[in-house]
Amino acid sequence: YYSAYGPLIDDIDAALIAKPEVLSPTVRFSGFPANMGEAGLRMTLEALGEIEDMSCQSDDGIILTGEVTFGSIDIAKAAIDQYDGMDMGMGDALRMDSI
Repeated sequence: YYSAYGPLIDDIDAALIAKPEVLSPTVRFSGFPANMGEAGLRMTLEALGEIEDMSCQSDDGIILTGEVTFGSIDIAKAAIDQYDGMDMGMGDALRMDSI
């Protein structure tokens, strides 16, 4: 049995670190600096493509959290690829998840 566990453990490890598939153009985010404001955030994300809807807030005055709906799933994928995990210099990495 021992020799069969190695590949199984490798498969489990790969599944645990794999990013989930993007199935929706809507993305939940957290970690953009609050001082960029909604207009700055919109401008940043629009550089990737059309935004259909966006809402954000800052509960602590430090980071922005919210949701954005892009014009297509491909744009949502590009946003996640570009920004998810990015260090914004505030101690936490950006988090962008497809919902």
